[in-house]
Amino acid sequence: MSSLPYELISLDLDMTLLDRDSRISPRNLATVRRCTELGAKVVISSGRMHCTTLQFLDAMGLDTPVISYNGALIKHESTGEVLLHQTVEPSLARELVELCDAEGVHLNYYVDDTLYIARRGPFADLYAERTTAALIPVGDLRTLTNRAPTKLLVVDTPQRIEQLFAEWGPRFSDRAYVTTSYIDYLEFMPLGVSKGKALAALAAHYGIPQEKVIAFGDALNDVPAIAWAGLGVAMANAKPEAKAVAKRIAPHHAEDGVAVVLEEVFGFGG
Repeated sequence: MSSLPYELISLDLDMTLLDRDSRISPRNLATVRRCTELGAKVVISSGRMHCTTLQFLDAMGLDTPVISYNGALIKHESTGEVLLHQTVEPSLARELVELCDAEGVHLNYYVDDTLYIARRGPFADLYAERTTAALIPVGDLRTLTNRAPTKLLVVDTPQRIEQLFAEWGPRFSDRAYVTTSYIDYLEFMPLGVSKGKALAALAAHYGIPQEKVIAFGDALNDVPAIAWAGLGVAMANAKPEAKAVAKRIAPHHAEDGVAVVLEEVFGFGG
């Protein structure tokens, strides 16, 4: 077994590794690179599309698989190898499309790492600005429901999302993994998907034991990974549910919290 304290480091992006401007701070970047130089595997674990994580993969100089779509996809970009890909049943996708249309809420529909929307609007533009994702308006998302999506995501006001989560979470819990990341997102993935299960699969792929895995996160969608890892770390800005399962609380994401913890556990200064 390696002498490293942790051999696999799982990093959520938004509100965890990234600062308020959605950038990797110099201290976080330097610390991640030092961990990789020591031999640790560093992986991105995000609710984002695979393609919108790649700028951060490149910035950190990583050549490891990316966990995206909250664990529905694990793909190694440089080799093209797909280690895991699960999709939502088309019948459920159609039901969600029709429900969102009836409720008048914006819906993102993700197929083959491409983002389709019915039409542009304030919530579509908010998502695009936040993630740099390209949007493809199609008019009626029902035209796509013969194609199984990796994920569906509602964007609305925090108050509306809270209401919809309370109503739709229980309603679809036996057919989909329903969770939140940002306060204005409600996300639907295939049943059984989670960042925790994806992280466990990736650790097994590398032959790394659970106790040698550290996972950082802040939101409800990070809870399974934080709970599973040998050392689960929630940010100071994390949701109460994430803090409740964490073994350690890191400083705020805007205060280089990832670097602070990694510097300590790997034994080098900032």
